Amino acid sequence: MGLLSFCTLFLSGAYAIQLLQRLPADAWLYLAVPATCLCLVWKPLRPVGALLCGFVLIWVSARAVLLQKLAPSLVGLDLEETFQVIDFVENKGPSLRLVVMPLGASSLPRKIRLSWYDAAEIPRVGECWMLTVRLRRPRGFSNPVSFDYEGWLFRQAIGATGYVREGVRAENCRPVSALTRVRRHFVERISAALPDDEATAVVMAVTVGARHKIGSEQWRRYAITGTSHLMAISGLHIGLAAGGGFFLSWCLLALGNRSGNLHDQAAVAGLLVAALYAAVSGFAVPALRALMMLSLVLVITLRRRPLAPTRILALTCIVMTMADPLSILTPGFQLSFAAVAILLWLARLHRTTHIDRRLRHRLQRAAGELVPLQIALLLGLLPLTAALFGRVSWLSPLVNLIVLPVFNLVTVPASLLGLLLDGPFEVVGDALLKMAWYSVSFLLRLVELAVQIPHAELRIASLDKIALASVGISIVWVILPAGWPGRKLAWLAGLAAVLQVAPRPPADCVDIHALDVGQGLATVVITESHTLVYDTGPSFRSGSDTGALVVLPFLHAQGIDDIDVVIVSHGDNDHAGGMRSLIAASKVGAVLVGEHLAELPVLQNLCAAGQSWQWDGIRIAVLHPRADQVRAGNDASCVVEIRAGRHVALLTGDIERSAEQQLVRRQRLSVAELVMVPHHGSRTSSHAAFIAELRPRIAIVSAGFENRWGFPKSDVVERWEAVGTDVINTAYAGAVAYRMCADSGLRLLTRQRLDNRHIWND
Repeated sequence: MGLLSFCTLFLSGAYAIQLLQRLPADAWLYLAVPATCLCLVWKPLRPVGALLCGFVLIWVSARAVLLQKLAPSLVGLDLEETFQVIDFVENKGPSLRLVVMPLGASSLPRKIRLSWYDAAEIPRVGECWMLTVRLRRPRGFSNPVSFDYEGWLFRQAIGATGYVREGVRAENCRPVSALTRVRRHFVERISAALPDDEATAVVMAVTVGARHKIGSEQWRRYAITGTSHLMAISGLHIGLAAGGGFFLSWCLLALGNRSGNLHDQAAVAGLLVAALYAAVSGFAVPALRALMMLSLVLVITLRRRPLAPTRILALTCIVMTMADPLSILTPGFQLSFAAVAILLWLARLHRTTHIDRRLRHRLQRAAGELVPLQIALLLGLLPLTAALFGRVSWLSPLVNLIVLPVFNLVTVPASLLGLLLDGPFEVVGDALLKMAWYSVSFLLRLVELAVQIPHAELRIASLDKIALASVGISIVWVILPAGWPGRKLAWLAGLAAVLQVAPRPPADCVDIHALDVGQGLATVVITESHTLVYDTGPSFRSGSDTGALVVLPFLHAQGIDDIDVVIVSHGDNDHAGGMRSLIAASKVGAVLVGEHLAELPVLQNLCAAGQSWQWDGIRIAVLHPRADQVRAGNDASCVVEIRAGRHVALLTGDIERSAEQQLVRRQRLSVAELVMVPHHGSRTSSHAAFIAELRPRIAIVSAGFENRWGFPKSDVVERWEAVGTDVINTAYAGAVAYRMCADSGLRLLTRQRLDNRHIWND
């Protein structure tokens, strides 16, 4: 079995474990490990051994990370411990984000991510602090398309998250490594030499791999223009460092009249320079991949034994996976290796026996190949970028055509030389850093202009497994040998899959999506041609909100840019916190509110009982509050009835006993199929008479996991269950979706956390 075949089977086994909802029982390891070894040794079963090897490797690594999770008995307690800061601290407005490691014999996980609000000073990487913290097990929102925070924590081997209640600098701290001191010094020097702005954040990222100053809006612009790969130390940067080290070493060795093969000696020196650069960068996955490939190329060059580039790539992939198994789950690993595979395929496709050694002609040829190269990367990586990010960076070829030469010829060399020229040469080094800063400022201005192009952000509907498979097959079909049937038209199948529109419910049907926003509420109601958003979830002290984190990604995945009506039940943050982000990024037709929201730059109309409209055979009506009613607090919540034929769903906001009694007295309630439980299941709501009027099949509680109020209260849940209602809590089920049709009633579509569980989910 060839190396490429072994690598393919090995990765297939490694990725196969993601299809499981939980890891197999530990006892099976005692059978799996010897079975894997036996299959690898016995040649006829070696393909099976390759599959098992990848599967068992991820199994063991994932098990080790999961065992490091915070013990349930420590959740929510005030814990005092000495911690060492092990990464650069992110400054997010009023809060700091820091990754720490407990010192001494501790029952805490080895790696913890903390938020620190209103800290007196910013801790430096390597420092030790005595902190009082309150921790929880890793957990995030569970929605169809939003960022999988829980999965990200798992890949980073972070065993707990939490926040700092108070902290002081610790006197006794173990010494940090020389590498950490060097990285810290470089970051501090860049901070002192350059302004505190976006361009400086990029200079830090491409020199030291410190991306803590790049904000979410910056990342969004880079994603739209396909320039994200430049904002971190990638294989391209490692190659530039190796090339620069090779050239300088060759010149110095030639001037010194050294004996031996100057080419080989300079190649070794270039690899050492690349290794130092990768180390200073923190060994990011793309940088490590490039370094390993360079090392293999150097070894086979020194041994004068050629090895096919595809075999080098396969061997690098296997070694990297064994060194850091969970890295294969990261987008960086997948995109990095996929991009190199595409480049190798292009090189093979355009291989020529004639080599023009004239520099001018070689440069002309390289420049002429840039555009086809960028287009090939765009199309080749399309299935991955569509699956991972839900967008197509169609501007990428054009923007990179301008950005890449400047970045590679000016920014990276000037940045690296600027840092190397330290001490007595610091003045010259600072001038080079300033040059790099000017080049980045120019490029960021270009990126900003590109983002303003109409439809620059081409988002696509969420692709299911069949659509992704069709895209992948069509791309493979395109690169098949000339003369293959349908080869020139195969790309149309992939384009059709990518540009598909998410199916909406048919006429007389409505889809109701209760999104997982933690302790809050956000519901999206979709008919055949209209969209209603009921509440937008909370905003947070860090400056983010669930409008941007959850609601907008969900709408974009459904292919929805225009919202017909937004209803904000009332003014509490856990219902209205995401509104600002929503109206900033979407075209909203009308806004109804239970009480006016201060400083919201949009026309607001008060909801009132009696308002109603028809959409595609679905009737939507406001049942509460009355127009003449005083609007204040939870009972100001807009109560909305959705009716498909004789079937009813009820959205209740945070109404309490008084509003419930009004609805019962006024006989406005009907037997319902689905009800959003009022006020997240508090004891001030969901009283017996109200429940008796509704008697729903399904009651959904939108609550945060282990929230401090203990919602929903157990006796409230029991009252709903007493009338035959199935109570579903988004804290445990994740986002919940139902379809309600006039002829067939209510049907479950998905419970995200339960139906799409991963091995890292609690």
